[in-house]
Amino acid sequence: MSKKSSQSSFSRRRFVALGVAGLGSTILGSKRAEAQKANALKPNSILQNRAPLKEVPFMALPLGSIQARGWLLHQLELQRDGLTGHADEILPAAKDDSAWLGGKGEDWEKGPYYVKGLVPLAYTLGDEKLKAKAQKWIDAILNSQREDGFFGPKTNDDWWPRMVVTYLLRDYAEATSDARVMPFLTKYYRHMLANLPKRPLRDWGRARAGDEMDTVFWLYNRTGDSFLLELSDLLYQQAYPWRDIFSENRFMEYGTDFQPKHNVNVPQAMKLPPVYWQRSQNYEDRDAWHLGDAHLTANHGTALGMNTGTEFLSGRSTTEGIETCSFVERMLSDETALRILGDASIGDNLEAVAFNGLAAALSKDFHQHVYYTLPNNVTARRGGLGFVVDYADGRSPSPRSGYPCCCYNLHMGWPKLAQSCWAATKEGGLAALAYVPSQVTAPLPDGTKVTIIADTNYPFEEEIRLTINVPREMQFPLKLRIPSWCEDATISINGAVQKAPRGQFAILSRAWKNGDKLTLRFPMEVRTAPGVNNSRSVWHGPLLYSLKIEEKWQAFTEENREGAPGFESYEVLPQSAWNYALADLEAIKVQRRAMPQNPFDPAQTPVKLRTSARKIADWTLAYDQPRALEPPVSPLASAAPLETITLVPFGAQMLRISNFPFIGTPPPVGEPFQENFPDSHFDNWITYGGGWLIDENGFGPSPDATSSYAVATLTRFRDFSYDAHVTLGEAGNAGLIFRVNNAAIGADNYQGYYCGLFATENRVELGKANGKWTTIKAAPRNLSPGRAYHVRILANGPQIRVFIDNMAQPVLEATDETYTEGAIGVRQYGGNEQKTQARFAHILVSA
Repeated sequence: MSKKSSQSSFSRRRFVALGVAGLGSTILGSKRAEAQKANALKPNSILQNRAPLKEVPFMALPLGSIQARGWLLHQLELQRDGLTGHADEILPAAKDDSAWLGGKGEDWEKGPYYVKGLVPLAYTLGDEKLKAKAQKWIDAILNSQREDGFFGPKTNDDWWPRMVVTYLLRDYAEATSDARVMPFLTKYYRHMLANLPKRPLRDWGRARAGDEMDTVFWLYNRTGDSFLLELSDLLYQQAYPWRDIFSENRFMEYGTDFQPKHNVNVPQAMKLPPVYWQRSQNYEDRDAWHLGDAHLTANHGTALGMNTGTEFLSGRSTTEGIETCSFVERMLSDETALRILGDASIGDNLEAVAFNGLAAALSKDFHQHVYYTLPNNVTARRGGLGFVVDYADGRSPSPRSGYPCCCYNLHMGWPKLAQSCWAATKEGGLAALAYVPSQVTAPLPDGTKVTIIADTNYPFEEEIRLTINVPREMQFPLKLRIPSWCEDATISINGAVQKAPRGQFAILSRAWKNGDKLTLRFPMEVRTAPGVNNSRSVWHGPLLYSLKIEEKWQAFTEENREGAPGFESYEVLPQSAWNYALADLEAIKVQRRAMPQNPFDPAQTPVKLRTSARKIADWTLAYDQPRALEPPVSPLASAAPLETITLVPFGAQMLRISNFPFIGTPPPVGEPFQENFPDSHFDNWITYGGGWLIDENGFGPSPDATSSYAVATLTRFRDFSYDAHVTLGEAGNAGLIFRVNNAAIGADNYQGYYCGLFATENRVELGKANGKWTTIKAAPRNLSPGRAYHVRILANGPQIRVFIDNMAQPVLEATDETYTEGAIGVRQYGGNEQKTQARFAHILVSA
């Protein structure tokens, strides 16, 4: 993308001044500069970027400036009384033998992850017991610094876990003004600059260097040490080229390792290009967040505003999952990018991930979490699901579900949202970046402190009520983010109502008096969004809704897991039907009741939706797997009786259907289909069994997907001509699948036919699958890896003929009556991660 086109794509205004009194000059210009100079060496100061870093729209407020209220306060209290407050009892790496505390225990990321969430929780709640827990870790870390500046366990010299530590230290310094932190960081960063050339970033550090760069700039703005800018350049150079990966959609094919497609690295790395943009001022760095988000949504998107990843990017699916780590890292990246870029749409995404994804990953008392959250999750029994990275307990609510990283990293989710919901503005005022019940107290540039109280049950209600508390009449700007999903937002100032700009920041610049009241009203209409197989997800405001399924929680004991009263592990089983299609997308009614203390408790949730639906008898569990098939292609017909169903917020349950099929006239059979992937997107396809990508040779599996297939599920053919170019990999076989139904993860977990080309065995084979493989016919054919073959399949009733490279006579001909119609797709079986994978291009199907 050229700089010119990149600049024009972001030329829209993101801030709109409303018709109120003009901005006073007393808070601008020289007073801001004087305040910056006076506060420069204070760790808890509010600072605009120091030259040559680019000025940004918003500056983070020091930890402790914002107090949680209402439902958010209750979530933090549940966290204090749940996994975070008891982590040192139930999580091994949080115990006193941690190497970070001087013991012989865990010496890598887990302890720092836990403390990164513990610190903002402790200081947002003002909880002395939690502060003492955090202080023990802080003191041990600060006391571990060597003369050369390095610190931490002697058994581990990895840069990556120290990136977590430096980040949490800056939070701690802001909350406490501890004078030890900035000299500690300065000394460490001098060591880092001196040693990175000979001991460069690797693996996770290369992937997650954006976190370190953000802290480096935090320190530079306070000390002005020019070597820190040099260090930021070196970090950028040694990190993965995330700007290009995001902008060019290179997640699946960049390099030879898995890091750029690992779906904790990806959301975590989204902050890196915007962070470095402050230094580079290169518009390609600035634009990478939006371009990457668009690519991820097109190829791997889900209903809840977050891409799949189990653990690698997994395509568009309702039954692939998302790690809890991914939710909290995406939230932190959104919070960071929103502050730097000032684009209101990032706040919409932040709220969607927090209110839906994070809430869904946690039990309602914060005693358990799940490793993978699935958009459609109809049972949470133990057992593998065939993910590339699979865990038998990956969907079972537990203190340590799945791989033990999320149980340590999840702690920052709600506290960092509370810490980031307000910010200071470059003009000397305050800005609401995300809406939660809260209270912010912050100084203006002249040192006068103002307090704003946000009284709201949002996102469970439409109003946010703000009260301004100032010691005297004061003039400063207030910027308020207006969600893009709301068409008729209004802002009322002391009763005077004015329309608010959709999807932008409204600017209120006036002289504020003590007790001034503002009311933001965001009318919430029910809306639906298209998804996998033309299904529909149902939204009301920023909340995604899912089918209310009656749940039965059964505790279990798993080997090598320490039990603690109240912190059991569970399987969750459905006690009601789940296979519903919506009968009328326009007739969904909203039911409200009083706001409870915990709105994510499904028994008390204050908003429910009611609508009509019909059961779909053949929408069932997938073969022998404890998960549902993808929703059948919509619209579809059903003669089942009309029923009334209830939808609850996505975050209120462990079991859910959030992508619904809907009733209507089914699409005609035999609509022509052509695909050559011109825009590097494959949003018309569902992949099964690993990630897929598009490169110069076409569409195909990434190296981790050794036995995998993809289905163009909106296609449906009976008799047809199916042409495609198939480039064979160096191992296994590859070819075309057709008349496909009921596809699921698993090499043979579909109903339909497959014509495979075996390069290493020099044969063509036709067979069929239905949870197991049956060969119908095979024929010899000389084939070579790396070469593209033109394959044509002619199917007419039970007769199937296969041609290769426009042969006059079929290379293979057979008769089989098992399957009469279905979708088309492509498939690779076998293969080797170190060898070239198959590719498919120039796909054309006609009746």
